Amino acid sequence: MSATLPSPDNDAAHPAVETIVHPDAATVRSLAADSVIKDYVLAAVATSVLPLPLVDVAAVFAIQLRMIQKLAQLNGKPFSEQAVRGTVTSLAGGVLGYGAGTVVALSIAKFVPGIGAALGIASLPVVVGATTFAIGRVYQKHFDGNTPVFFDLSEPKVAEYFREQFEIGKAFVAKAKAELKAAKAAKDTPAAAA
Repeated sequence: MSATLPSPDNDAAHPAVETIVHPDAATVRSLAADSVIKDYVLAAVATSVLPLPLVDVAAVFAIQLRMIQKLAQLNGKPFSEQAVRGTVTSLAGGVLGYGAGTVVALSIAKFVPGIGAALGIASLPVVVGATTFAIGRVYQKHFDGNTPVFFDLSEPKVAEYFREQFEIGKAFVAKAKAELKAAKAAKDTPAAAA
């Protein structure tokens, strides 16, 4: 018996041959950046539900700074905490239109028993998660583009990209919340008796 190699003439008789593709460094870096961003979004969301008003906001800001530092390291770019602090504040505050004031207000709402706490715990994770996602994506795009360390936030393209990524971030956080809720429901549901 002789073996026949797959060809256009006899593909139907043989299983498909998989081609192994070795991604280039940029693709690997992009996938790693996406993973870093998603990990830090989840960390920011988890931190935002802390029942400690204002401490949660400070912790989320620190998480965002650390995410950017990790992205800079991943891309072999310099990191300046002082420059990043101003940029993050400008991105989150100036571009979205409601800024840090809304985040702080949602955090402070946790002081109010009942409805205030519920509002803070229900709304803050979505805003914080989407903002963290958008900040990470803006910085990754910046690092991919070989642009100077400081970039112009007044560029309409930066603001537009941030808004787009914010919306994608909201969808990501909503999906993660739904998956978590489904996993919790499955865990809480007693197994069928065998």
